[in-house]
Amino acid sequence: MFGQRTARSDNSVRRNGASSEIIKGLPRFAMAFQPIADTMTGAVFAQEALARGRDGEGGASIFTKVPASKLHLLESLCRQRALEAVSEIGLHDSRISLNASPDAILNPAFGICETIRVARSLGLHERQLILEFTEKDKASDMRAIRDLIVPFRKRGMMVALDDFGAGYNGIKTLLEVRPDVVKFDMGLINRIDTCEMQQTLICSLAEACSRLDIIVVAEGVETLAQARMLQSMGIALMQGYLFARPAVGLLPTPAPDVMARLM
Repeated sequence: MFGQRTARSDNSVRRNGASSEIIKGLPRFAMAFQPIADTMTGAVFAQEALARGRDGEGGASIFTKVPASKLHLLESLCRQRALEAVSEIGLHDSRISLNASPDAILNPAFGICETIRVARSLGLHERQLILEFTEKDKASDMRAIRDLIVPFRKRGMMVALDDFGAGYNGIKTLLEVRPDVVKFDMGLINRIDTCEMQQTLICSLAEACSRLDIIVVAEGVETLAQARMLQSMGIALMQGYLFARPAVGLLPTPAPDVMARLM
């Protein structure tokens, strides 16, 4: 599946305007999806699109193989292939969450405008999209990013901060971006059921987000004890191996037995 060149990948080249010679310089990859579960209602809030290598390795292993000059192109292709996949599978009442580094959003050829164009060409609406700011790079011009995405947000696109509490995604970025969704990094969650300091911190952050009308998602949830502690703090949206592992070629649903224990 990963090693063959398909008609879909040819369409991807045509859609974003990149030549096949440029694409040849990039590693082979596929897009996997992981659900964000609403543990109160049982619904899927969104499906996050995650790049995977030809042997199933994580996205970091792909991006480290790419020169800096082609990173924005690779990001754009990842978003595009994710959109193509969900347009075939069907999103139903869910959303797709697409990762983007802040400066890549501004790229005139491979940024958010191109991603929106592709989504529309596939029959997807902005209200079905979540633009997820990654934490690895610092934005050089946050005001320009905010201004650029305003019309898309007015049409229903949501903006999320990924891995809040790690890398560059902290309080300052939250104030600058004013996101719709904040995803608490797994480093804040991994001992939430036993560490009083983490519990106090997460409670305070969740309360602040609630007052700001920001939706909270807990990432990296792996145990029922963690999930129940988060629920006790008013956090219902969760993502992690407890519910489903990332899957290629389908939109996975949260494990029914786990959801039954939490609802």
